[in-house]
Amino acid sequence: MDKMFYVKAALIALVTLLAAWLLVPTIYYFKLPADERNQPEKLESVLPAWAPPAKIRLNLGLDLQGGISLGLGVDTDTALRGKTTRRADELKAFAEEKGIEGITTSPDLSGKRHAVVVKAETPAALDQAKKVLLDYYQDMNLDDSDATSFRVSFDEREIQDARTKAVDQALKVITNRVDRWGVTEPIITKRGKDEIQVQLPGFKDPARAKDLLGKTAQLEFKIADDKGTYFADLFQRLLGAPPEGVKVETESEAGKTNQVLVLRTSRVSLGMEPTTGGLSPYLIAMGEQGADALAELVALSGMPLPEGREMGIECIPSKYKKNSCEGYRSYLLNAKAELMGDAIVDARALLDQGQGGGGRPYVALNFDANGAHVFERVTGENVGNRMAIVLDGTVNSAPVIQARIGGGRAQITLGSNKNYQELIQEANDLALVLKAGALPAPVTISEERTVGASLGPELIQRGGFAVAFGVLLVVLFVAIYYRVSGVIVNIALLLNALIVLAAMAAFNATLTLPGIAGFVLTLGMAVDSNVLINERIREELRLGKTLRTAIEAGYDRVFWTIFDSNLTTLFAGFVLLSYGSGPVRGFAVMLIVGILASMFTALVVTRLVFEWLVVGRGWKSISL
Repeated sequence: MDKMFYVKAALIALVTLLAAWLLVPTIYYFKLPADERNQPEKLESVLPAWAPPAKIRLNLGLDLQGGISLGLGVDTDTALRGKTTRRADELKAFAEEKGIEGITTSPDLSGKRHAVVVKAETPAALDQAKKVLLDYYQDMNLDDSDATSFRVSFDEREIQDARTKAVDQALKVITNRVDRWGVTEPIITKRGKDEIQVQLPGFKDPARAKDLLGKTAQLEFKIADDKGTYFADLFQRLLGAPPEGVKVETESEAGKTNQVLVLRTSRVSLGMEPTTGGLSPYLIAMGEQGADALAELVALSGMPLPEGREMGIECIPSKYKKNSCEGYRSYLLNAKAELMGDAIVDARALLDQGQGGGGRPYVALNFDANGAHVFERVTGENVGNRMAIVLDGTVNSAPVIQARIGGGRAQITLGSNKNYQELIQEANDLALVLKAGALPAPVTISEERTVGASLGPELIQRGGFAVAFGVLLVVLFVAIYYRVSGVIVNIALLLNALIVLAAMAAFNATLTLPGIAGFVLTLGMAVDSNVLINERIREELRLGKTLRTAIEAGYDRVFWTIFDSNLTTLFAGFVLLSYGSGPVRGFAVMLIVGILASMFTALVVTRLVFEWLVVGRGWKSISL
C-alpha cells in the first residue's frame, strides 16, 4: 500500500468522525420534549462538554414543527405622502439657501402624482424659485403655474421607485427585527408588489409576533403645548351643554367632588398637572374604549383643534390585565414632528444604576449627527416644555425638557405601574423595535396562519417513513444487483447520508418536507455515480484486464462523465438557491450538499475500499 492510500484513509476517517461529531447536538435536540426544543438553555444543559455548540444542529421548518405564517401589506401610499411632505420642506429650505425670500411651500396630496405647491410674494421671486428648483430637483415636473404660485409633482418613475424602495426597506427592517428574536431560520420574502411573507418556525406567540411586526416604528418627537387651555375649554363646554349620548355625573374621590362625562362605557374627567408655566389641562378617559371616547368628544364639542395642533393619546396600562389599557390620557401636540425615528442609530434597554434610580429599566437612544444637532436645538428652544415621544401614533411618554440635551443621547423612561419583569419586557420590546429601524410606511397583517404543534409530528413521522423506505429500497436493489460491489456502494451511501446531514447541521439549516425530498433524491443520484463506475469496470474486465487494472481504468475514464453530469445539476441547484424562496431554497441547499458529498463518496471512498480489497487483501476477483 502506498502513502496516498493512508492519506486518503485518514481523510475519510477524519470526515466520518467530524460528521458524527457535528450531529451530536441534533441527536440531543430530538431527544428533548417538543415543548423544550426552542429553549436553547435546555439543549445546552444536556449536551456533553465535548459536543459542538447547541446552535450547530438541524432545525425543523414551519411545515414540520409548526409556527406562524404572516402576510404583511406595506402601505406605500403613506410612504409617498411622507416623501411629498418632506420634499415641501426641502424646497422651501433650498430656496432660502439660494437667497430667494418670501417663498412658502405646501404638499398637495389630493392627486395621484403627489405634488408640492410653491407660492411667492412677488412674480420675480416666483420665476427665480421656479428656475432654481426645477434645475436642481430633476425628479419633479412642472404641472401648472399662475402669477402667484406653481405646482410641481414627482414623475412616474420616481413614484414607482419610491414604492419599491418602501417595500424593500420594510423587508430589511422586518428581517432585522426577526433576527433579533432568536427565531430559528425564519423565512422572510417579498410577495407581489407591496406584500411581505413572514414564516416563523417554532414561534408560539402569534399575538406578540403581530404586535412587534405590525408596529410601524414611526417614532416622532413632538413638542406638547402645555400652556394651551383647549381641553379645559372643551370639557367646560360639554359640561354646560352635553350633546346627545353624553351624560354628566358626579364622583367623589379622596374627599373631593368632581364632575365627569360618561360616553357609553368610558368616564372622562379633566386633569391638571403642574408645569413650569402653570397648570397643564388634559383629559383622562377611563375604560378600554377611552381612546375612541376622546376622539368622539372632540368631534361632538364642535371645537376644532387649534391650528397646527393635534391630539396625542397615551395609554394608561392596566394593573391587572396584561397588554391592555385601563384608560387614556390626552395631549395637545404640535402637528409637525421635530425629529423622526430614522435619526436613531442605536437603542438599548438599560437599568438605571444612578442614585435613586433603583435599577429601573429604561431605553437609551443614540442619534446620528444630523439628529443630534436637531435634538439639541429643539431641546434648547423648549426648556420647561414636554417633548412627547410618539411611537406609531401613540404617546409613549412625555418627559419635561429640563435642559438643552447635547451629545446625541437621550433616554425613554417607562411607566411605573408595572412590575419589574413587565418593565423589562416593555423596555426590551421597545428597544428591539427602535434598534431595528423605522419602517418607511405602516404595515398591516393581511394574512395569518398558525400551524399547530400536532401537525408537525405527523409530518415528521410520514417524512421519516418515506426516507427510510426509499433508502431501504435503494440499498436492497444495489446489494442484490451488484452483490459484493453493491455492499461497498451501500457503505459509501450511508457515509454520504451522514455527511449530508452533518453539513446541514453545520450550516444550521432548516429541514422541511421539500428538503427531505431533496435528501432522498441526492441518495439516488449518489447511486447513479456508482452504477457508472461498476459498469465501466465490467467493460474493462471483459477486455481481459486484471481486476486492479480494470478498477483503475474504470475510475479514471468515468471521472469526467460523473463530474460533468453533477456539474450541470449543481448549476440548477445554485439557480434555485439564488432565485427561489422558502422551501425551494431548502431543497436547493440539500441538493447542492448532497451532490458534493456523493462525488466524494463515489470517487474517493469506494475507490479506496476497492484498492484495500485488491491490493491490501489480495483479492483476484470481485462480484460486480
